[in-house]
Amino acid sequence: MKLDGKVVLITGGASGIGLAAVKLFLEHGAKVAVADINESSGNQLIESLPHEHLAFFKTDITKESDCHQTVQNVLSRFGAIDVLINNAGIEIVSPIHEMALEDWHRILQVNLTGVFLMSKHTLPHMLEKKSGSIINTGSVGGLVGWPDIPAYNATKGGVIQLTKSMAIDYAAHQIRVNCIAPGIIDTPLNEKSFLDNHTESLEIVKKEKAKVNPMLRLGKPEEIAGVMLFLASDLSSYMTGSVVTADGGYTAR
Repeated sequence: MKLDGKVVLITGGASGIGLAAVKLFLEHGAKVAVADINESSGNQLIESLPHEHLAFFKTDITKESDCHQTVQNVLSRFGAIDVLINNAGIEIVSPIHEMALEDWHRILQVNLTGVFLMSKHTLPHMLEKKSGSIINTGSVGGLVGWPDIPAYNATKGGVIQLTKSMAIDYAAHQIRVNCIAPGIIDTPLNEKSFLDNHTESLEIVKKEKAKVNPMLRLGKPEEIAGVMLFLASDLSSYMTGSVVTADGGYTAR
């Protein structure tokens, strides 16, 4: 699945699934632009993974001006954007009756509006060159009810429907739009959530979380990155509007 010379823009690329994707896409010959709000992590990435085809752009995907500027910066640096991976996201654990309106707005802005804004400002370039691939990170929480995170589930359900709508709208322009729906993945984001919302040790919580799916383990960021690579490559050239689950069999029950 060589992507020699292809330019890939990944949001939330400084950690977790995004970081695994950055490394994998570089291995397969792509030029990778990382957009992340965490400037420290982004700079550490550049220092730890020096590569002529890797660039970091500090980006708050909830701000339209940031999204527009990052897209322009990537085009100036690499000359094109062939693949956009909308991967950045947050999770807030709270039942609806206890959730602050500020938290509701925040998770919608990051998980759903951020996908809209990055897509909005990347699509004109893809339309001009009549090709492109957009990959959105959803969640099994957007397909089935997942306890304790209703706002997160709502945003990921929105991402899935946005994916399908965009796929229909842009198929005639040779722009494919697909979504990956991971299960519980062993990432820094999930580790923080485990520690913040459980009294047991991280090791015990991970073992308990792993029991929810038939494979009896958490997923690895690299496994999700592999699906992203497939969706970005020509091997998936007839796929658009698809929601690919990678959840250890959770949704097969």
